[in-house]
Amino acid sequence: MEPLISVKSLTKYYGKFLAVSNISFSVKKGEIFGLIGPNGAGKSTTMRSILNFIKPTDGKITINGLDSKKDYLKIRKLIGYLPGEFSIYDNLNGEQYIKHILHLRKKSDKLSNLEILASRFDLDLSKKSKNLSKGNKQKIGIIQAFCHDPEIIILDEPTSGLDPLKQQEFENLVLEFKNKGKTIFISSHVLPEVETLCNRVAIIKDGKIIAEDKVSDLKKKSLNRIEVQFAKDIIINKFSKDLGISKITGDSKKYTFDIEGNIDKFIKELSNYEIQNIRTIDPDLEDIFLTYYGDQYENPNAK
Repeated sequence: MEPLISVKSLTKYYGKFLAVSNISFSVKKGEIFGLIGPNGAGKSTTMRSILNFIKPTDGKITINGLDSKKDYLKIRKLIGYLPGEFSIYDNLNGEQYIKHILHLRKKSDKLSNLEILASRFDLDLSKKSKNLSKGNKQKIGIIQAFCHDPEIIILDEPTSGLDPLKQQEFENLVLEFKNKGKTIFISSHVLPEVETLCNRVAIIKDGKIIAEDKVSDLKKKSLNRIEVQFAKDIIINKFSKDLGISKITGDSKKYTFDIEGNIDKFIKELSNYEIQNIRTIDPDLEDIFLTYYGDQYENPNAK
């Protein structure tokens, strides 16, 4: 089956600045695909290139078999889009804005979806934009992307400014659309959100795709995390780095070891100790991300 979204050798320069470099990936019909990376990695440039809001320097992009440059008007009829920096006219309220968008899309028959979605997100549609918080403006952005029931939804940092309850409601909405056979492409640096929703992810670093796979398969390729409960206090410094250990946390008799590569040497070393309990811990997406980004990545949720 041909991919619904195909990006091949996409390159984009802004003057002499290389924003994305020769990136390729595809999104299948009916899946939720995530493009992850910190701010400035090239996520928004990629999405805007797909929509032909900016002209790629090189490469080829197709959506549902349509060329992103030649057929961009046809493509936009298929897509609901939430930009990373969403804004609306100050003097329009939520209802006026979304009615306007539906009219432009020739989708006024979908107006009944507006009240349903506004209720789900506890959004007062009568307030003018200039009087709304960032979170409430973001709700309008989400609603306008979903309201006309598009086949493809492209979302750039969709939960920015939302409180945790509305983030959960957003996730529910995305999964409902997936269950209807829709295709969702999410760009985010909020890793728990991506891990919860996405079938597959691509990691972008300095404008290049450095990994692409199912989340479950990426976990298998990442570091091994092993928690060990020793029977007696040990001298932890005796565990040398040539065992593949990249990090040790814990104290007293219980320690967690992060091990890169083969764990054989480490397991053999453990045989020299009396062990009360041992278990492996599945890495989360942030652990995987850190194996690629290391100290360059700063968790936005860290205090």
